[in-house]
Amino acid sequence: MQDRISLYNVGVVEIDSLFAENSFELVVSTLVFSELYSEERSLALNQIKKLLKPNGTLVIAVEVQPQKPIKKLIHFLVRAPLTILTYIIAQTGTKPFTRISEEITASGFEIIDESRSFLDSFTTVSAKKIEEDRSEKVVLPQAKKPDDDVSFIKSVWDFVGRWFPNPVEPGLRIIGDPDRDSPVILTSNFHLTVRRVEKSLKGENVFLLVTPTNGINVWCASCGGELNTHSVITAIRTSRINERVDHRQIILPQLSAPGIDREFLKRETGRTVLFGPTYSKDIPLYLKDRRTVFKYNRADFSLSFRLEMLLSMNFIVWIVIGIITLLIEPDIFFPMSAFFWVTGLILYAGFPLIPGKSGWLKAGILSVIEITAIVLFSNLILNMSMFSHWKVMLIVSAINLWLGFDLRGIVAGEPSEAEWLMHKLGIKSFGHIFSADVQKAGIIRQNVIKCNNCRICLVVCPKGVFDIIDNNKIRIQEQWECFACTACVKQCEENALYLE
Repeated sequence: MQDRISLYNVGVVEIDSLFAENSFELVVSTLVFSELYSEERSLALNQIKKLLKPNGTLVIAVEVQPQKPIKKLIHFLVRAPLTILTYIIAQTGTKPFTRISEEITASGFEIIDESRSFLDSFTTVSAKKIEEDRSEKVVLPQAKKPDDDVSFIKSVWDFVGRWFPNPVEPGLRIIGDPDRDSPVILTSNFHLTVRRVEKSLKGENVFLLVTPTNGINVWCASCGGELNTHSVITAIRTSRINERVDHRQIILPQLSAPGIDREFLKRETGRTVLFGPTYSKDIPLYLKDRRTVFKYNRADFSLSFRLEMLLSMNFIVWIVIGIITLLIEPDIFFPMSAFFWVTGLILYAGFPLIPGKSGWLKAGILSVIEITAIVLFSNLILNMSMFSHWKVMLIVSAINLWLGFDLRGIVAGEPSEAEWLMHKLGIKSFGHIFSADVQKAGIIRQNVIKCNNCRICLVVCPKGVFDIIDNNKIRIQEQWECFACTACVKQCEENALYLE
């Protein structure tokens, strides 16, 4: 059937750009709508309605929540362990629909058939397109205000569960009292990021677009493929921002540059991309003077950042190890905890000072020092065999190796050793945490003949690799700082930069 089938790989809110209105008699959606947030579903249903011919049919198959108490309980008991397992492995999940029929009807369809199966947890809905009066005034989606969805649990999770995504509902937020000339700023839907951006913009009058990135921060999401051109298009279209403002600019985070195709985005949405500063606290200065982006575009791996990462990346691991210790050998819980956090403090706080570049090497050096101390203490102080505490040595080594795991990528913004190892072992990904498929291996090179000194590389490089030399020429000056995030390659319009 290959001559009769055309395949397209496109975001769900972009399907109307592929086909003319009234193109199809039938549209089928299978296990898609539970993956979408509310504004995406609303826009997708409206686009499908336009694509269907008069009296065309829409069929949606999706997971739903049973209505009867007994079936709802059974569904929960069956689904809960699978949900937890999926979240642990893939760091993602879906929620069963509760009002699928109402959403379909509200979008201008008439339901003609609905059947349920699997304890009423799976439904297939068939609906007909209803012709309606298009002269009706179009109602724009309601925008959130700052702190509308603040969650204490999510706020705590921001600092103790950084291994796992922590999403908020994507969509448009209004900061202050913006008008049709106010800036449009975009960020990811990671809870901590949204909270910090809202705090930084307090006192400004702007529109804030929260784009779907599966609850992952901007830099990880852009390098990992979650924050991409299609997710930005989704945010622009679902928010209907083009109908709210008169200008055609959108300010993206500097660290989103590895995932953004500016030309494609402009072609699809009419919006010109500007990259702002690295951190949200510098956005107010940027709004007053765009040239400040050249001053505030470096990633910060300071002591305070490293200490924050020590807690957020290791708290859950400590809890797991602590529970196991309490069950097996409760007497060593407090000594183990003290060792865990003191060693973590040494590795994270002292990362720039400990010899070696690899996190595992630094952890290995620390292990050798600690094991040597144990051997000397056992032999010289306790008059025991040098290896009488071999179990303690193994525990020390295991904890150190864990704390050194991907340490270089976590606290120094350098290539992930975990992804390098996965790449070598042939493992493609581990959920949203690691993905060897998107690992960039190589060195950024510059073709100086093609370079037109546009300075976009100066704006998007988070490590300050580029600099201005004689006669305003932009050249790679600090190659050793580069870790091939490819932001400069992606944004160079002249293809003067490439990954070798």
